Amino acid sequence: MKLRTVFVFLLMMSFALLASAQYAPNPMVFQPDENIYGLSYGDWTATWWQYLMQYTNDVNPYNDTTGARCNQDQGGPVFFLVGSPTGKDLTTRYCTVPEGKALLIPLINAECSTIEGGTFHIANGAQGHACAASWLEGVDKLSVTIDGMKVTGLSNYRFQSPFYYFNVPPENNFTGTVGPTEGWSVSDGYWLMVKPLRPGVHVIHVYAHQMPFELQPSGAFQNFTYVLTVSR
Repeated sequence: MKLRTVFVFLLMMSFALLASAQYAPNPMVFQPDENIYGLSYGDWTATWWQYLMQYTNDVNPYNDTTGARCNQDQGGPVFFLVGSPTGKDLTTRYCTVPEGKALLIPLINAECSTIEGGTFHIANGAQGHACAASWLEGVDKLSVTIDGMKVTGLSNYRFQSPFYYFNVPPENNFTGTVGPTEGWSVSDGYWLMVKPLRPGVHVIHVYAHQMPFELQPSGAFQNFTYVLTVSR
């Protein structure tokens, strides 16, 4: 009798685990409220922007459309992927990623800072949060596939950064400014943090569309693919 009871219990546990695995939302992706290596999604987005802004435009990974600069300054547990400068035209990058690295992917985003001018200029964090949010109006399409599997619930992956400090080169930089080499910024956008992938080749595709609105009369697109070789 005891053996039967144990067998039934184990069978029920197996079904429960199978069901939870089947219906867990995006098991390959960290959930929006997870602590990821000691930081929140919002904190990681600030780190991503600090990474991106440090370069002159000629060596910025964002402007690299082949993947040649993928491994530039990729320390720590998270490997930063970047968006595309080509808008709706597909950009495909080929990169090698060390085993055990999570992947931070920007789907579509914006930032405002204390050194930029016009509608991107802010004086403090409160202004930064409002400014960055205003640039995310009208995002109506988001799509991400990982090895052909569609990631669902992408509207839940919108995050604002804290008010963060950054450095830029004095000219020829991402912000388009000339002179200042440091500032403070806030970003807003849709992001995914993918859990470390197993060794082998993986394909990630991102597509995003933002409808035209007052600040962005022509709208905006992101359309890029990463072909990643995860190496041991």
